[in-house]
Amino acid sequence: MVINKNWEDDFYEGDYDDYKSAHVERERLRQENSTVGWIYIGLDTRNRREAKVGLTSGALGTRASSTQNPHYALLCAFKVKDGVDSSIIKEIESAVHGMLEQRYARLKRVGTGRKTEWFVVNPFNVRQLVHDFLYENYNKFMHCYHCHERDMGIIYSWKNDQLINGGSRIPYQAADLSNPPIAFECSMPPGCGADCDCW
Repeated sequence: MVINKNWEDDFYEGDYDDYKSAHVERERLRQENSTVGWIYIGLDTRNRREAKVGLTSGALGTRASSTQNPHYALLCAFKVKDGVDSSIIKEIESAVHGMLEQRYARLKRVGTGRKTEWFVVNPFNVRQLVHDFLYENYNKFMHCYHCHERDMGIIYSWKNDQLINGGSRIPYQAADLSNPPIAFECSMPPGCGADCDCW
């Protein structure tokens, strides 16, 4: 996916049949091109038994490099809709922490005993759990859709393909990582034109 940083400069309302269609397309482009607002899962690459679950209301890259631990890496992140207030993102993070704390031990700081964002769980095993919790409880705040063909909720996400598959480093941009991904045309009338029941 190519990020069009100047998508607003290229957008012209007159290209659409009516104001509503133009508004829907403008919002789709705004969400598709947003790089801020995430719930993420991180890990220490030396220890696959602990996962860090956190938030950023800014760009995801700030969380990839904010720790002093050289072995820390982001595993994946789930995109919050552009425009969601940072207090809501904090509320979502707290709810995810609460859900995880019911299932896994939560690590505390050695000196203070205060809870951290780290949990004793394999980060690879918790990815789907966090995704499903976010979709089921906070889908109105997440950049997501429901695929009727597959009867499943999909949150636009980022994953560390280099860490997961030994692939190349990819930009911190949300994408449909479901298999197979749905075409964005399916989300807008009259549909994608393929042999699917999207509208």
